[in-house]
Parts: sequence; C-alpha cells; structure tokens
Amino acid sequence: MITGKIEFNDEQNGIYAWYEINSPDRGKNRPKDYIIGEIRKDGVVVSKLFGTYFGYLDFDGERYWDIRRMQNFD
Repeated sequence: MITGKIEFNDEQNGIYAWYEINSPDRGKNRPKDYIIGEIRKDGVVVSKLFGTYFGYLDFDGERYWDIRRMQNFD
C-alpha cells in the first residue's frame, strides 16, 4: 500500500501543492487509497483535490480522471 504526503514547492511563482494518500483526515468510511490535497498560490488555496488512486481524481468537484473511462490499448 502506498501511503504518505507528497509536497511540491515552486518558490519563484509562489505555488505550493500537496497530496496525501491514506491521510488520517480522510474521514470514516473512506478507502485506504483515498487521496486529499490542495494547490496554493501565495498562501491562498486555489484548488482542492479528492479521489482514489485506483478510481478517480476530482479537482474542485470536477472529475479530471476516472479509471472507468480509460481507453484500453491492446
């Protein structure tokens, strides 16, 4: 199982982002592959991330990736 927090920091542009898999803050009844995260610009949250690494990723409530809609390449 992959777990932990990943952080990205672009000091030149004032951008900081992080995501965490299996965070203690994920809430009850969430799968262990649940991801939470956010992107900040100059200390202000500009986007929030939620999802699972086996299923989907949503940014600000909009689905950007969903395993059910992936194209199979044979």
